[in-house]
This record gives sequence, structure tokens and C-alpha cells, in this order.
Amino acid sequence: MVKGAVMYNFNEPLKIEAVRLKAPRADEVVVKLAASGVCHSDLSVVQGKLPFPPPVILGHEGAGVVEEVGSAVTDLKPGDHVVLSWVQNCGKCHYCIAGHPHLCDTGVRSAMEGQEAVFEKDGMDIMRMAGVASFAERTVVRATAAIKIADDVPLDKACLVGCGVMTGVGAAINTAKVRPGDTVAVFGCGGVGLNVIQGAGLCGAARIIAVDLVPQKLEWAKQFGATHTVNGKDVPDVSEAIKSLTDGLGVDYAFEVIGVPEVITQAFLSVKRGGKAIVVGVPGFDQMVMIPAAMLALEERSIIGSLYGSANMRRDMPKLIELYMHKKLKIDELISRKIKLDDVNAAFQSMEKGEVARSVIVYN
Repeated sequence: MVKGAVMYNFNEPLKIEAVRLKAPRADEVVVKLAASGVCHSDLSVVQGKLPFPPPVILGHEGAGVVEEVGSAVTDLKPGDHVVLSWVQNCGKCHYCIAGHPHLCDTGVRSAMEGQEAVFEKDGMDIMRMAGVASFAERTVVRATAAIKIADDVPLDKACLVGCGVMTGVGAAINTAKVRPGDTVAVFGCGGVGLNVIQGAGLCGAARIIAVDLVPQKLEWAKQFGATHTVNGKDVPDVSEAIKSLTDGLGVDYAFEVIGVPEVITQAFLSVKRGGKAIVVGVPGFDQMVMIPAAMLALEERSIIGSLYGSANMRRDMPKLIELYMHKKLKIDELISRKIKLDDVNAAFQSMEKGEVARSVIVYN
């Protein structure tokens, strides 16, 4: 039996209880979790914005140690340290062959449907969020979801590369391909937004404008490389405030990292002619975005999505971890609190209040 945080109903606290972990199939591995980040996407599941069907064990930002491997697994062994990826890839579909493994048919489906149940309690199957379920002491994942890392990488830091760091840094480097001297605005300075900021900094952006409603988050943004900040409560029009900081032009790239349709529109209105608004946040599935259509054709403004930082995890994760180990990527500074699994519901409350960049669950 293992302890896990189970969501039985939307908009209710998770229940911390003992569940049974099923044996791994041929292509799966058992991972003993060392740490898991508490991401806003986990809260979005609780709120019903990301409709993983309950009962489900949440968590998708984990790192740990392989304990057991299935009969068909050849590239992992017990004792290997791994970071878990919530988008896997098959290597065979159209998207994998085209060089876009983050859009893999199998991976996207597993991320949205939760894949098979690997836990059970009293004869009831319990799903794993995004094929991961890192809010449990142990989990079973596909071997392709376990990315091996060096043994000397701190697992309580490495877990954040499994989602927030990769999603944010990758959005700047892979999706937008920010270039030296470009101007950037980032709407939303939580855990992922802070990583967009430092990703833009790694690319050499000249001006990085952080936008949020919470003063503490804007202070964090400065620590991660923002050159300017805008508090949306203090200005009548955020897009005009951004233009005033960019010689009246607007930015080359505006990243929306909240998942609010109105903010996506603000981001679009903040880019210059030829600029791009990159949507990183995930709105509700029934929500629509309104933008001035003429600006698409007459000004060549565009709006694009970014899933998981457009990352190839086996290529990009080692690079980001190497940057961290050489003190060129901030991860320690992302961690506001280290908590126990029993504190996960309180962590959601702190997140909603804007008190934390990331809470990290540390397992014994």
C-alpha cells in the first residue's frame, strides 16, 4: 500500500489515504517519488477546468528513483534517478516523425485522459493524472515518461523541470524562439511565468516586462530577470502601458501564462506589428478568445499555442538540468515552501492567494 492524494469529486479537497499500487506492465516502471511540485494545473483539475475524471491521483511534476521495471524495459534499471514527463511520445506517429514529440498522438491523449488506472482501493480503480500521479509515494508510469538524470542532481529541484521549468523556459526558447535584443511581455508571474522570464533572459531579450496583479509576484519577476513590471491594478490599459515601455511599438512576444481569455486578448494587443502572442496558460475547454481579426492580416500579428514548452524532453531536460547545475538557471529560488503530502490542500490555498511561486512535496 502507498499513500496518495485522491480527488473523488471536483471542487472538493483531496483525500490523503492508502491505496494499492498495481504491478507494472511490460513497458512500465515503478518509481518511488522523492519530490513533487504543486502546479496550478493540479488545481485546475480540482476546479474542473481540466476534466480528468475522478477518482484520480493528481500530480504531474515529479522526480524519484526507479524501483522496478517491466519485462520489455531495457533503458532503465532499479536505482536510476528520473524526472517524470507528463507528455510521452511513441516515436512512430506523424508528429514524432516530424520532430514534434510533444504533440505525439499517444502523449497528448495520455495527458488529457489520464491513461490507465494503476491504483485501486476497495476494488475501485483510481486513475493517474497525465499518466504520472506524483501526489503519491510511489507510482507506475510508462518507461517513456521516465527521463533518466544524473544521481547528483537534487530530486527536490529536478521535479520542477518536469513541468513548470520546461513549460516556461521552453515557451521562450522553443516555441517563440526569442532572439537577442527582442522585447518580451509575460502576463502572469507564477511558477511557469517566472520561467518564461528567465527563458527570455537566456535568449538575450533586451526588455522583459512582467505583468501581474500581485506585488509579491512582480518582485519575484525582478529576481528572475524582468527589466520592467506592470501591475494591472495600477494602469487603465495594460497593453498601452506595455507600448509606453517599448517606444510606442509593443513587444515582439507576449506570453499569456494564466489561461484567461481576456488576458490572452490583452497579450495579443500588446505585441507590435509582426509580433506574436504565445498562449501558455490553459483556459477552460468551453471558453473562447476575442481578438480584432483585421490585425491578423493587416498587421501580421499572430497568436500561437505552446504545449509543454514545445519540448523534446529527452533532448531538452538534460540541457536545463545542466544549466541549473552550472548555476545558469534558477530553480532553488522557485521553491517557496517544502511541504508534506498531507499539506497539499493548504498548498492549493496558498497558490490561490499568490503566496508561493511553487510548493514542493518532499517524500521520506
